[in-house]
Order: sequence, then C-alpha cells, then structure tokens
Amino acid sequence: AFGCHDRRRDAFAGHEPNGRYPARVVPEGLGQFLVHDGAATRSAVVTGRLRYESHGDPLAYPAVGDWVAVRIGDDGSAGTIHALLPRRSAIVRRAPSDHSTGAQVLAANVDVVFIVTSLNAELNLRRLERYLAVAWESGASPVVVLSKADLDDDVAGHRVAVEAVSVGVEDIVASAITGDGVDSVRAHLEPGRTVAFVGSSGVGKATRVNSLAGSGLLTTAGRREDRARARRRANRVTPGPMAA
Repeated sequence: AFGCHDRRRDAFAGHEPNGRYPARVVPEGLGQFLVHDGAATRSAVVTGRLRYESHGDPLAYPAVGDWVAVRIGDDGSAGTIHALLPRRSAIVRRAPSDHSTGAQVLAANVDVVFIVTSLNAELNLRRLERYLAVAWESGASPVVVLSKADLDDDVAGHRVAVEAVSVGVEDIVASAITGDGVDSVRAHLEPGRTVAFVGSSGVGKATRVNSLAGSGLLTTAGRREDRARARRRANRVTPGPMAA
C-alpha cells in the first residue's frame, strides 16, 4: 500500500544481508530526513560514504518519495541512509537559464502529477505548458486540474484553450465551493500509487489535498476569492473604444 512493489523489493535484495531495510523518504530538509517503512516513521541521516559518492550532485541525493536502504541505530529510534534505490520517476526543477546546473528533485517515484491551475484571472497557458513539460520529463503521467471553476464565466471556452496545449492529457474541472472534480481526482488514488500536486501559489493545491484527505493537512494560501471576482467584474466593465 505504501508503494513498495516487487520491482522495488528486487532492487533492495542486496542490502538485506547488511542489516538494512527499505524505507521511503517523507519530508526532508537541510540534510535531515524522516523515513517511513509502511509501519513507523523515524528520523534518519545520510552516511558520509553516500554523501561522498554523490559528489555534491543533488540528483544523486535522497529526496521526498525516494526509496532508500536504512539501518537502524542501537537505540532503535534513528536510522542512517546507506543507499538510494533506483528511481522510477523524478520531478526535477532546473535553473531556468542553464538546464545543466541548479537541478533539484522535488519528488521521486511519482505515478501521477496533478497540475493545478485556476480558472480565474490566474489562468496562464504558457505556464501550464511549462508544468506539462516538467511532468512529462519526470516519467509520471500528468493530469490537469482546472480549479476554482465557480469563479469562471466561460468554463467551456477556457477548457478548450487548455485542451489545445495539453493534447492527450486528462483535464478535470474542479471547485472547492461546489465539490466538483473531487471524485475524478480521487479515482486516481489507489493503494501503492503515489501522486503529487504542482502549480503556482494560490491555485488551490492545498485545498484540493485537504478535500481528498477530509481534514486540514495543509495550510491554504488564504487568498480571498472575492478579490478575484472583483478583478473579473472590473475587467468586464472596462470601457472599450467609443462607437459613433
């Protein structure tokens, strides 16, 4: 249920004789990790050897979603990460000016990437294209979630525009107010499958995750939707050229 499929267990087999077990990286930051073995969560640090063998390459370093070979300390509370198991997919953020440097793994071993973009004044097709490129490059399957449909007066028209830049990709119209789209997103959630939500700030990623979880797991951006409505109304009443 946690994503440790047969292929993953086969990749780990060589570590068992050394007293290591498979675990998945949950959060990480500043060299500190939390790993989960499907039953318990504990803190862990990377061994000096693994750190050395990575040669400072962030792509060779554990990230959220990675499977790693862990050995538990004598007290049973903390662990050390001895190896990074091969990735099935990786969402990578690269420096915009130089794709050969500044790369960072945002999430690994993801099956489905939900690209969330809002159907209010924030809709940007060029930005959506960039997110789609990152998703396809990762090896995961992208799904576009068009959030905040309750703020849009032309959902059908905007959906056609989105489909033009996301050919072959499923798109889901969603609204946290009406509940639309929740079941369509939930249909992608299965035991053993990993999904990720990406998108700009304020498009509704945290709201979508909270609705799926049924609790406030993530803090929302707190953006007031009446501001978006006000901007939309102002755009509609802007005077055009005077007619004779």
